[in-house]
Amino acid sequence: MGLQQERAIRTRRLMLKSAAEVFDREDYASARLSDISALANMSTGALHFHFENKDDLAEAVVREARDILWRAARLAYEKNSEPLQALTDISHALSQLLSRDVVTRAGLRLDSDRSRRGREQFIHAWRVCVQRLLHRARQEGGLAAQVQLQDLTCALVAATAGIGMLIKGGEGERTRLAFTGFWQSFLPGLAAPSVLGGLRPGGTRDVVDHAVATSRCPPYDCMEAVDTEVIIPEAVAPGVT
Repeated sequence: MGLQQERAIRTRRLMLKSAAEVFDREDYASARLSDISALANMSTGALHFHFENKDDLAEAVVREARDILWRAARLAYEKNSEPLQALTDISHALSQLLSRDVVTRAGLRLDSDRSRRGREQFIHAWRVCVQRLLHRARQEGGLAAQVQLQDLTCALVAATAGIGMLIKGGEGERTRLAFTGFWQSFLPGLAAPSVLGGLRPGGTRDVVDHAVATSRCPPYDCMEAVDTEVIIPEAVAPGVT
């Protein structure tokens, strides 16, 4: 990689982080390119060299956030053989990223921001992830007999996504406690007795820490494309969409 290309990547990285910081404190409609360029200590013209307009810049933040979050989910999933623990660990990893990383936090909110007609890619992929892990837990005898998969999926997605949208920067410990409390309340109603005793509502700390650290690899510098459909492989739950 030549010096000019390295400089362009560093500049783009700085623009994404500056844009995320502005989008994180304001909604999409209120954010101004002049504020973003000023925070990045560059001209608006330089910003337009890399991004056509505000929507183009916002979409770049969403893509970057999506890739980081999907990598974290995949890493947490691959470290778990028990589907309910995998689901718990994934939620902890994603919530820690939202607390620690402004790009992932801003990307999630932009994706759901109606002023820019967000596509809600995060919510859709999270729903698929939850469905497939619950389906696998049912196949392996890990779910309580009374659990209805569709009802449980809706409840889990709504509750965890709602908590995620409320997360602010620098609240890692508070976020961990919130999700731990959530799973302490939720797991006894969904896990089979034979499985419940082995589950960790607070997450598997080394799995969560690895997923958070490795997914950023380093922040804003991962060019690998991530396919949202392979977070949880199709083989886990054939036919579930």
